[in-house]
Amino acid sequence: MLHFTMDGFGGHRSRFDDIRLIHELLEELPARLGLKPAMPPMLLPYYNGVEPDDCGISAFLFLPGGHLTLHTFSFRECYFVDLVAPRPFDVHEAQAYIANALPVRSIETHTARRPRPFDDVPVHPDEDFGPHLLLNIEGYTGPTSMDGLFQLFDNLPPRIDMTPIMRPYVLRSMGENGQSTLSAMTMIAESHIALHIEEGTPGKESTGRAYFDIFSCKFFDTDAVLGQLKAAFPGQSHTVQLISRGCGYTVKRTERAPEHARTKAWLTARPA
Repeated sequence: MLHFTMDGFGGHRSRFDDIRLIHELLEELPARLGLKPAMPPMLLPYYNGVEPDDCGISAFLFLPGGHLTLHTFSFRECYFVDLVAPRPFDVHEAQAYIANALPVRSIETHTARRPRPFDDVPVHPDEDFGPHLLLNIEGYTGPTSMDGLFQLFDNLPPRIDMTPIMRPYVLRSMGENGQSTLSAMTMIAESHIALHIEEGTPGKESTGRAYFDIFSCKFFDTDAVLGQLKAAFPGQSHTVQLISRGCGYTVKRTERAPEHARTKAWLTARPA
């Protein structure tokens, strides 16, 4: 399971609000990387958030055994990409394509071959954009039906103080090697919640592995949330990793005061 993340800061607000551009990016990026989507892109324009600064577009699609998500925050002039696939892909090609579609001043990327964790990314709640919590579950014993996962994902966000912006999307997909995966996704105002359960190949036992991640644009009580997640997604063992997304966001973010000043710059050209 290859997991690639990309965070961009200081881009063009008009691009981050361009639904057609975001749709095109989600359609074309998997094709560029030789990855086969399991569904068409799902886009959710979001302009009535709990926090006014959170407006933008949340978009996702499932790959067989993985997913591609993109969250743009037009007011904050930043975006966050997650690309999870069960087989290797060219992360440099992914970065180049995204950077060309959504050019920004600053880019931060991370890559991990799960269940091997990401390199350590220290969490600084006062400086960073938000946390990304990942669980690798061995001997998964939670819900394994589409109805069961739908109910679980429907009820989970309020239990961990998150705000859903869509009903859950649950899909069973078949990979190129015959591997069946049951996946679930819920977009939340804070970003997304996702799970992939390896069901195995026909005639063989399930691997018993599941991969879960939650990305949030607000920091939360990790211990409390982790307790809820382990209860919701039980298994023989849980490998947990917490990393920061948007490291140094308080420095990289677009400040509003200078932006407002730029809108009045034309006044200096008026005749006295």
